Parts: sequence; C-alpha cells; structure tokens
Amino acid sequence: MSETLASTENPARNARASLLHSLVAQSPALIAIRGNDGTYLYANESFAQMLNLPAESLPGRHEDDVLRTAGVTRTLRIGNGASVEITHNEEEAVVGLRSRRFLVTRFPLRAGDGEVIASGMIATEIGARAGTIANPAEYAEARHAELLHALEQMERLAYTDRLTGAWNRRHLEDAALLEMSRAERHGHAVSLLVLDVDHFKEINDQFGHAVGDYVLVELVRCIRGDIRRADTVTRWGGEEFIVLAPDTALREAEQLAQKLCARVAEAQLSSARPVTISVGVAEYHCGEGFEHWLARADRAMYRAKDNGRNRVVADPYSAFAGDGTRQACSPVELVWRESYRSGNDRVDRQHHQLFEHANRLLHAVMSHAPRAEVLEAMEVLVEDITAHFAEEEQLHDAIGFPAREAHAAEHGRLLAQAARLFERVRQDADLPIAEVFQFLAYDVVAQHLVGADRQYFHYLETPSGNHM
Repeated sequence: MSETLASTENPARNARASLLHSLVAQSPALIAIRGNDGTYLYANESFAQMLNLPAESLPGRHEDDVLRTAGVTRTLRIGNGASVEITHNEEEAVVGLRSRRFLVTRFPLRAGDGEVIASGMIATEIGARAGTIANPAEYAEARHAELLHALEQMERLAYTDRLTGAWNRRHLEDAALLEMSRAERHGHAVSLLVLDVDHFKEINDQFGHAVGDYVLVELVRCIRGDIRRADTVTRWGGEEFIVLAPDTALREAEQLAQKLCARVAEAQLSSARPVTISVGVAEYHCGEGFEHWLARADRAMYRAKDNGRNRVVADPYSAFAGDGTRQACSPVELVWRESYRSGNDRVDRQHHQLFEHANRLLHAVMSHAPRAEVLEAMEVLVEDITAHFAEEEQLHDAIGFPAREAHAAEHGRLLAQAARLFERVRQDADLPIAEVFQFLAYDVVAQHLVGADRQYFHYLETPSGNHM
C-alpha cells in the first residue's frame, strides 16, 4: 500500500456518504427509524409529508403520539415487531381521506454484538402502481432491499473513522455502555486499552501528514490482525486509539496490550522511521461511569509514556483473581454519600475519584494482592491526591478562601505522611494494614475530604466562587 494512498480516501468516502444519504432522504418510499424507547431517531421527507409534519420535527417524539395525532394509528407503525428479523407485509392504511395499500418492510438495527439498538420501517404504496407494473409487491420488495442496504451502509459510515476505517467515538460509547450493562448484570469482565503512537508529532513534522496518515491506517490494520472478532478498535482522536475487549479481565487485557505493543514495534509500519506505541489498560469497575473508566486507562497510558514509551502500564484494579475467578469484595470500603457534595462538579468528581482509588488500594491490601500491585495502587492514589491538592489550592486563591494558608499546610502534612507510608510499604515485608486504613479512612477521607474541605464549600456559592 502506498504511503500516499490514505490521504486520497476522504473525498471518495464523503461522496459515497452523501449519495447514500440522498438516496434515502429523497426516496419516494416512507422510511423511519425509532429507538427502543419508542422515539423516532430518523424520518425521511416522504414519511414526514405523509404525516403532514416537518421531517426535522420527528426525532425525539414518541411514535404513538405522532401517529395518533396524524390519525394513522393501526398501520405504518414500526412498533416492536422488528426486534428479531426482517419482515415484509402488505397493509392498508387510511391516509388523508382515502385507503391506500402499502408493502411494509420492518427491520432491526443491531450493535456489533448483535443486540437490537433500534427498529426501522420502509413502506411503499403499491396500489397506485398496479396498472403499470406486473408485480408491484415484488417490485417494491426489490426497492426495499436496495434501501435497506443503503441504510446499513449509512449506519456503518456514521460509526467509522473516515481515514482509518476504525470505529469512531460514537460507536465506542454505545458499545462500551452495552458492555458495562452486561458487566453489571452478569458479572462479566471487560477492559479498555488506550494506545497512543509515540513521537507522532515528530513523524508529521519531519515527513509530512501523508506519512502520518499512512502510519495510522497501517496501525489499525496491524491491531485488527491481533485482536479477537469480539474486540473493537476505535480511533478516539489524533494518534490515540482504544481497544474495547469484552469478557477480558485485567491480566488478559495486559497480555493483549503487551502483544500489540511488541507487534507494532516489529511491524515497521513506515519506512521513514520506527513506530512504537504506549498502552494503558483498565478493567471496568462496576458502578463507575464510562468517562472515569476511560480516564483510568488514559492515565495508565501516560504513565507508560513517562516510563520511557513503547511499553504497557495497567491500572491496578481488577475484580478477578489470576485464575479467572471473581474475587470477594473487601469487607472494608469507603462509601461516597450525596451529603459529601460541594455543589461544584469538578471538586465532587475529584473527591469521588479519590474515594474509588482509596478503595482499590484497600482492596489490594486486604486481599493480599502481590506487592507490585499494592505499590501500583498506592502510587496512583498518591498521584491523584497530589494533583487534587494542587488544583484545590489554586481554587482557594481564586475564591479568596480566608483559611487557604492553613489548608495548604494541612495538604503538605498529608502528602508527607503519604510519602512516609509509601516508603514503609515498599520496604517492609509485612504490609502495615492498620496504618494504611488509618491514613486513608480517617486522615484523608473523614478528617480532610469530608471534614476540613467543607469549610470552603460555601465560598463556591458566591459569584467569585464560580471556578475550576
């Protein structure tokens, strides 16, 4: 493949997407798609005109309400009948003042794992064509097959990155939410791998964007050659990619990341210079949001960069033991409560994150995890505490918090204690469990986050306190 080929793909792809959209939007067939909650996601002009409504007014409105208002309540309804397979039926509908006969095709739209995420309908009036076409129903069904293919292609184009053909953010977010739901319901593991091309800016600056684009295209090709069919690769932005690995706990995900890291280094993706990647790995923690899960993997990736690049770093949390069995929950856990909120979204997210990372460390200590895992969990927590304290001190200056100097001094004391405890854990054969719990549960959480931090919360409510 030529290194300049990638740069020529966008115009053709854009033209194809435009043609497909025009085919569907301007088709005389009535076309509509609704989500599983019953609200319309899409309707073309022909469908909207039949209802005497603007097409742009339909998305977000419930199908029952729209059809009841339009007086078309028994037919031309997508309903839930398309949740299993494609069906073709001849149906009569009273539209306006006369009865019309339609061939109606109903179909499901499925996510990558086969789960139905929406349902659609294509309807073509066949009574009016009976005098000019030998078999109007057969003719309409053939046209519906063409439209279905166009819809499928539109869906794929909407979910894929134009340059590399990898999935895009929209698809990853939808797929991740489905996997998170499976994890919550059935206890399945699922992991994210965040991959970033090392020194990519230098590649663009030295050899041009055409070479940079070629490297990204070949990187996706390389990744797809080493992941399972159930795994997906997404271009998140720029030179950053994400692999979503269902039914994969942390240790297996880390092994996959090591394999990808080595394969990319060996693949010689460009003749211009060696190409390597840094990878961060995080297993989903039930109850956390997608953004937080992704942030853990992203931070791990940046630690891989800081440690020299061309390597893998994993966030230490895992709900599964090395043999694949689910580990028992720790009998000790710090519980985040709504009463702890400050009213400032950024402060609350950081506090909540500190609770979660403190719990991961407690779990590692209480479950007698390997020393390296405990040290990694503690390092992540101390990094988060340090970053939060620094940002909080800037906030105190901005809002004019009177006790900011004393608060900063308390930050210094807690960080010094964290450094001493970290050194103790690193050197002692027996982990000081009591001291770890005292520091996390009492000193940081009970005394500082829940106690001392409340002293500045009401300053956030003033006009000058709208910061962070």
